[in-house]
Amino acid sequence: MPNIVLIGMTGSGKSTIGKELSKRLHLSFVDMDEYIEKQAGQSIPDLFTKGEDVFRSLETQACKDLSGKQDCIISTGGGAAIKEENHSWLNKAGLILFIDRPIEKIAADIETEHRPLLKDGKSALFALYSERESLYRELADLTILNDQSLEQTIDLIIKQLPERYTKGDVL
Repeated sequence: MPNIVLIGMTGSGKSTIGKELSKRLHLSFVDMDEYIEKQAGQSIPDLFTKGEDVFRSLETQACKDLSGKQDCIISTGGGAAIKEENHSWLNKAGLILFIDRPIEKIAADIETEHRPLLKDGKSALFALYSERESLYRELADLTILNDQSLEQTIDLIIKQLPERYTKGDVL
């Protein structure tokens, strides 16, 4: 079965949703940032100290690597969609869902300390959202508004998935 790829802003709920969705659909879960950290042997903030370009190159390699997987929910980093080169890899990986959480909700919840692009505070979050929102929408096969409880959001996703993803025992 093709993968389900989750894209969206940092703090939109991609990892939380991905973990729960993987349980409900009986698929494995891969967090792209964790994958990159494991491959590089360094944390994302440490990689960013070498420059954003270094991190983005590793992110592109992760997109390539993970596009060859099957039966996975893949949670991308918030910036995976900004490099056009990654678009073909993400499309090859599977069905792309844009997890669209209202930016005000993200700003109210997010902790910026471990997020390199937000080191200047939450105002950077609004700027990133305005830069990236149209990219997410263009790249996505489905857009999921994440403004409800986790369970309600997962139910909404499952209702909108093509039948090939929901055949069998969905929890």
